[in-house]
Amino acid sequence: MSPSSRQQLWDPRLGLRFSPRPSASRLYPQLDLARFLHASGEDCSRDSGHAASQSCLDGASHGGSEFGRSNTAAKETDFVVPDAEHKVSTIADAIPTKDTPAPGEAKDVLPPVTSLEFNISSDLFYAARNSPVGSPASYWSHSMYEKIAEDGTSQKVKVHYCTSLKTMEYVCRKHFMGEEVLGFDLEWSPFANRNSGPREAVSLIQLASPSRIGLFHVAMFHKDDFVAPSFREIMENAAVSKVGVHVGGDCTRLRKVLGVQTKGIFEISHLYKLVKYSYDGRTELINKTLVSLSTQVQECLGLPLYKGENVRGSEWHKALNQEQIKYSASDAYAGIQLYHVLEAERLKLNPTPPRPHHYELGLPIRIAEPIVEAEADVTDATVPEDELQAIIAEADIAGTSESPQPPERDARISAAELEMKSYRSSKQKIISASPSSLRAYYIWHANDNLDPGSIAKLLRTPPLKTNTVVTYILDAIVAEKLPYNKKRVSQELLSTLQPRTISSSKYQFLVQDCQSHRAETPTA
Repeated sequence: MSPSSRQQLWDPRLGLRFSPRPSASRLYPQLDLARFLHASGEDCSRDSGHAASQSCLDGASHGGSEFGRSNTAAKETDFVVPDAEHKVSTIADAIPTKDTPAPGEAKDVLPPVTSLEFNISSDLFYAARNSPVGSPASYWSHSMYEKIAEDGTSQKVKVHYCTSLKTMEYVCRKHFMGEEVLGFDLEWSPFANRNSGPREAVSLIQLASPSRIGLFHVAMFHKDDFVAPSFREIMENAAVSKVGVHVGGDCTRLRKVLGVQTKGIFEISHLYKLVKYSYDGRTELINKTLVSLSTQVQECLGLPLYKGENVRGSEWHKALNQEQIKYSASDAYAGIQLYHVLEAERLKLNPTPPRPHHYELGLPIRIAEPIVEAEADVTDATVPEDELQAIIAEADIAGTSESPQPPERDARISAAELEMKSYRSSKQKIISASPSSLRAYYIWHANDNLDPGSIAKLLRTPPLKTNTVVTYILDAIVAEKLPYNKKRVSQELLSTLQPRTISSSKYQFLVQDCQSHRAETPTA
């Protein structure tokens, strides 16, 4: 049959013909490899549009050497998504006029905006909204987010694909250390079971900040050492919120398989329900039942998230392809954007409910206390002239009297806070000890005549519990490895603890150190 006859409904030889079965369209987005993954030097040379203008590596090489990737050997380290200047079958092909909703787009649907430097491009947002449902250009993606510099240039979110412990440590230390909120997710082999090793059970670890996404492909690590020190420090720091959907389950898997004791776990579903049902007054629906990531992205970010069942069930213990990189990067980045969008909405609520607790604390979700307006009986009354003059006279006398001055702050507390501020500013890494712990420690360390009981009275009226001050000081010493007088630690701190607390692993080194040295000479 000729090509032209394929398009005809009637053929004299065949009679009435129905249109041919349309070819099945792929359900996942068609991705431009040049946009989402650096190739090796040989691959880059094949891309004439990028070879001259972009490096295949992020510059995160160590010792001046560059790392490449071959198709057979896992030599890959830190590959970064370039900012492609030309795109093939991408969302940009359907961009309408700048900042103008596409034809047929509801005018009241606006791109989500947060206080972050990186926000979704209005052009790409409206282009996706106007694209056919289920088409590659219709899905939400981390690649839509950008930072606009003062000179008008655009900076895209960078993705680091790391296949070695060395680059995992480098990327975590350089790009994620110091962040207060990080998106977190895991991927693992669909064939993993309780007897599987780390490469199958925790194949890929994803972290995301507003500007960068780290894909740590532990399944490709050469040795059986899967946890970089900086990554462990970030995950075990309760001051850093690790946000995601079903993040508690991911952190449990991380603990069982890799021994990482994650703290600061934040389930976005809790914040989502708090905001949604506080807004419409149905607070009885606020609970800890999980809400899928795709549902939250659709409702809060305005676009569908590619579910990618064929990608989710793929072999994560092998080298990632472009679809897996796009999918896993977007999953982690969705978490941090959802957190900031929902947090901004929570702060707009009146009354404002408290932010949900970290998951590991096991505490209930708190709702806002209702605002009770005081009712007053207001009556019209005429004040006699003589009473009015008496009131004015009393007000004049009260106005001339001196207002009581607040008590002066104790100089020892002020000195301790200066020491604490100096210490915090001198540290580049995350400080584990809380401000309360550091304040109590510096008061105790600088004043030999003050024991924990005296410090408890000094810090607050009514005084703190002595045991609270003891815990503050010990936590600062242990967490920050601060200097201490062994005799004072033994007599004033450790002696007040219960035997069960003293025998815990947390203070074991401190106890042994104080027992082996009786002198008062402070440690270095």
